[in-house]
Parts: sequence; structure tokens; C-alpha cells
Amino acid sequence: GHESGKYPTYNELFFPLSNSRGNLTVFIHLINKLKLSYNPDAPLDERIDFSGFNQEDQAQLEDYAEPIQQILERCHYCYRLTQRIQASETLTKVTKSVSQSSLNPDEISGRVIDAAKHLMNADRVTLWLIDDTKQELWCNLLYKNGEVKEMRVPMGEGYAGSVAQTGEPLNIGFDLYDHPKSSRSKSTDQATGYRTCSLLCMPVRDRNGKLLGVTQLVNKRRQGNFPPYDPNTWPKAPACFQASFDNTSQKHMEVFNNQVGIALQNVRHFNKLEHQSNYPRNFVSKTLELLDQVMDKQQFDEILDKTLRSITLKLGQSLGADRTTIFLLDADRQEFWSLVAETGSEADALEVRVPVDQGIVGEVATHRRMINIPYDFYDDPRSAFAQRQDHVTGYRTYTLLSLPLINHRGELVAVVQLLNKLLPYQHPDLPLAKRIDRQGFTAGDIETVNADSAAIQIILESFFSYHKTSRGQRVAATLMAAVRSCDFNTAEPEEVLKRIIDAAKDLMSADRGTLWLLDCDRNELWSRIQFDNGRVEEIRLKVGEGFAGEVAKSHEPLNIPFDLYNHPDSARAQATDATSGYRTCSLLCMPILNQDGELIGVTQLVNKKKAGHYSVLPLVHGQPVPELYRTSFDDSDQKCLYIFNNQVGMLIQNAELLAAVRQQEQRLRENLSE
Repeated sequence: GHESGKYPTYNELFFPLSNSRGNLTVFIHLINKLKLSYNPDAPLDERIDFSGFNQEDQAQLEDYAEPIQQILERCHYCYRLTQRIQASETLTKVTKSVSQSSLNPDEISGRVIDAAKHLMNADRVTLWLIDDTKQELWCNLLYKNGEVKEMRVPMGEGYAGSVAQTGEPLNIGFDLYDHPKSSRSKSTDQATGYRTCSLLCMPVRDRNGKLLGVTQLVNKRRQGNFPPYDPNTWPKAPACFQASFDNTSQKHMEVFNNQVGIALQNVRHFNKLEHQSNYPRNFVSKTLELLDQVMDKQQFDEILDKTLRSITLKLGQSLGADRTTIFLLDADRQEFWSLVAETGSEADALEVRVPVDQGIVGEVATHRRMINIPYDFYDDPRSAFAQRQDHVTGYRTYTLLSLPLINHRGELVAVVQLLNKLLPYQHPDLPLAKRIDRQGFTAGDIETVNADSAAIQIILESFFSYHKTSRGQRVAATLMAAVRSCDFNTAEPEEVLKRIIDAAKDLMSADRGTLWLLDCDRNELWSRIQFDNGRVEEIRLKVGEGFAGEVAKSHEPLNIPFDLYNHPDSARAQATDATSGYRTCSLLCMPILNQDGELIGVTQLVNKKKAGHYSVLPLVHGQPVPELYRTSFDDSDQKCLYIFNNQVGMLIQNAELLAAVRQQEQRLRENLSE
């Protein structure tokens, strides 16, 4: 054996090492005992002590066993930490890759497959999409000859179909052939020459929980050098596939699939707009192109705001209305919201919110029919709600025209409301009562609105739908920007916390925010707060105390709408406000969990700000709340913060793991230098 190039073994010693709990963790393997004195240039067989390892050698190993065990345990711990950091960084990278994909479904599918393979070390990945009409899953499979074929599976059939039907993940470890429902896989494998050994199937949902598809990962690849799979060995399981997807893999895929769902939801919305619109394709395409360009520039809310103002103002001017409002449905809060545009005023607009079941707008929405009330509107019994609003605003409604905008699916998109038809050529400084056209809105006015309604509808659907579906994608972009701007190797802890919470505040339009971290040893939340004078102070909170402490204890989100002072548990917040002089109006608190499902901290956002242009007045305890803050965090904010916190959990855990690795390295150096 020595002549053929292989290392010969003359004698050997196996020495087991147990940890402090008595569990066997390591074997030391010593090969070829050498003579005490020998010529290092002599052949190996002349240097060997053929009496082998003796009891003295074993006793010496036992003397060194404890320090060797400690050093090896720390090395192994460092290795595991490093692996977790690498896995988490990979997850961040591939999630970002999917979040930046275009509205092309083939590109998204390709990115998902490539990213999931890299993330999970899977041999094969399939992204199945739901066909709601046929109740099937479908995908495009690329064969070795370059041909692409569509494959379809009925809901409930096979592993992917089962996951689509139940909505629950399916994780089958090695060996899948031992699974009671593996007969279909075996027959497919026999026909293709492939060998399926393990599988992980996970649902893909949009932000509202609707199932969009299933990611199917096949054959976890083992670490190490193994020969490639040979189909001629079927059904024998190859060594390279003798592994399983674990719980960490499943949690990573859950985070990853969140981003996949957002990307697929964007595609679905805009495929509908392109294919179902009666307008020329280039019109919708240009709109979508514009939206795609502005989405990552953090300017979308401003563009949506300006577009609504422009449409509303021009519609009112074309009909000679004094005030025009387009009410959009906020399904999460069961309200209509809009901006009121006054003729001749493009600078200021007032956001108005109306419950879906109240007033003329509510009646138009409920019955899906137009209401046209001539002079004098106040004589109509349906005007009671509007009269109360006019009393608050100081306005006077004389005539009214309100129409629903219904899309081709029969869904209400918006309600258009025009107030006070004006006589032409009247001086704008005259009192409103003298400028009113008592004839009210005419049949010609109604025809004008109907003629424009389809164009208004497609623009509103494009902008408003894109605004909702793109928020999750902007979550990743916002956090990535915060991460890139912060060097975790050199930044102070308060700087890291500040950059993360600033990103959350910008994303959710919150006035203030705090990122609380968990101190497990003391069962407390802590954070570092920078005050207006530049002083940084650490503050602590017992788990279970206050709103953040309650979330830390329950692991459940807490969303308290305006006005928080009406909440039964607001006494602590009110007392804190009385001391600080601040005014808390609304709050959103959500737990941050690591990849193992353990609590790391809590994100707390305070005082949601309204979209639109409002006077920025300070929030002062004991004084009226400015209009800017008379709003609440909604379900959309909560879903976005959930995605955000997933990313933050990985970020914080990476920083903690990195600190732990450095600490272990230092201890190793100290042990080795002793």
C-alpha cells in the first residue's frame, strides 16, 4: 500500500472526549507512534515505534482532555455561528434579488429558482403558480435540450397540490421513499431516471393571505465532495442527496416566500390592468413603466397625491363645480378617503374620510347608482350628514352630483362627488351664494363625467393598486438602504438602532419610533435614546410592562388607533406624556423574532402621519391634536412592519452572532497563550 502512494497505518489510538454533561462529542485519532529519537529523513517504517501507543500515552491525553475539550467546543461553536451568519447573509442577498425583479413573470420565476437553490443548497426547485379559473397549479419546466414545456397539476394532487389545497408547508426528510405517499414520486422517478430523496414544499401568499403559488425544493445536497448522481444507480439513494431540509431551512423559506409573494402580486395586478383594459396597450404600459421607475425612489406617495389632485381639479373645472372630490375605498378601515380640490386652488387640499355606510357617498356606494340633487340641497332629507360636515368646515352645499366608478369586474373603485354648480363668468370674489347656478348639474354634465370615468378609473386603479402592492417591495429597499449606510464593524450600538428605526419611521410615516432589544438575563427590554440636546441615555423596561413590554411577553402585535388616550391601558402613556410634554395619539408595536422563532426585541412606532399636505405643528401634551396626526396605523402598515421585522431580525441576529464569534476567538487566543 505504501508503494502505491497510500499512507500506511502501523498502529493507532482512538481517544474519546466527553463534554461537561458526559455526552460524547469528539474522537481524537492518533496514527503511527514514532520512536523518541529518529532521523526525520529516514523512511517512515524506520521511524515507527512498533510497540505502539501505550498506557502512558493514554494517561497524558487524559491529563490534557479538559483543556482540549474546551478549545474544541469553542472552535465548534465558532464554526456553527459562522455557518448561521453565512446562511443569514445569503437569505438577505437572495431576498433582495427577488425584491428587485421586474414585472416580467419569467424573470421572477427564474430569480426565485436560482435564489432558492443557492439559499437552501437544493438540487432542484420549482415555482408552481395558481390558476384560479382551472383550480390547477402550473409551471414552465426547462428540459436539457433547451425545450420549455408547461406542466399542470390539479389542486390537491401530489405534494405541491396538497400544499396548495391545505395552505400548510410539507417537509419530508431523507428518505422520501419511506414516506407512505411516495408512490407517485417513485413512478415519476423511474420514468425520468432521477432519485428524489427529500422535499420541502412551502405556500406563497400575497400580503392579504391569498395563495398565489407553491415553492417546491427537491433533494437537499450534502456538504462535501461527492460524485455526481448517476441515473443508472436508481433506485439506490446517492450519497450526495442523503440529507434533509431542517426547521431553519423552513423558516428561511418562509421569509423568502414573503418577498416572492409581493413580486407575484405585483405581476398579477398589472397583467389584469394590461389585458382587461379597454384602452390601448401602450397607454397602460406607459403608466406601468412610470410606476416601475418611481417605486424605488421613495417618491410614490407624492406622485399619487399630485395625480389625484390634478384629476380631481380638472374634472371639477370641466363641469364648473366649486368643489370636486374623488373618494377612494380604504377596505382595511371601511372608509372612503380623498382629497377635496377647490376650483382655482391647486396649492391646498384637505383629506376627507367618510365611513362607507354614511352620507350621500355611502348611499351611492351601497346602491351603485348616481344621485343628483338640485338647489337647495339642504331641503333634501338625505343632506343631514353633509350639513353636519358643513357646520364643522364652514362651507355651504347648494347642489350636488355624486356618481360611482365601477370597474369591469363589478367592483366599486371610487365615488366622484361634485358640489355647487357655478354660473359661468362670475367673479371669484363674489359670495358663493351669488355664483350658484340654481339649475344644478345637467344631463350634459353627467355625460361628461361618464365619458371621463373610464379613463379616471384606469388611472386610479393603476396608481392606487400599485401603491398598495409595492409597499412590501419598498420595505426591503428601505431596510437595505439603512443597512448599507451603517458599518456594523465600527458603528456604535445606538447608531445601529437609530438607523434601523429611522427606516421604519420613514416607511410607515410615523412621528417617533423605538427599537427595543431583549436582555434575556434580566428579562428586560432596553434601548438607547438620543435626546434633543444630543445626550444618549439607556432606558429599560420590564417584560410585561407598558405596551412594548406587553408585546414582548405575548409575542403578538399591538395596534392602537387614534385616540390612544381612549384605550383602557393608556394611563402609563398619559403619565409619561405629562412628564415629557409630548402627546401620544396612535401606536403600532410588533415583536422581532430571530430565525429560530425566539424573541429578539420589539419595534414601536408612535403617531401615524396622514398622507397629503398638512401644517406641521408640534404635538404638545394638553393641547389639541393637529390634523396631521388624527389618523391610525392600518392593516397594511402592520403587514409591512411584519416583513420589515423579519429583515431586522436577521440583521440583529447577524450582529449578535458576529459579536459572539469575536468573543469566542478572543477566548481561544487567551487559552492558547496560557
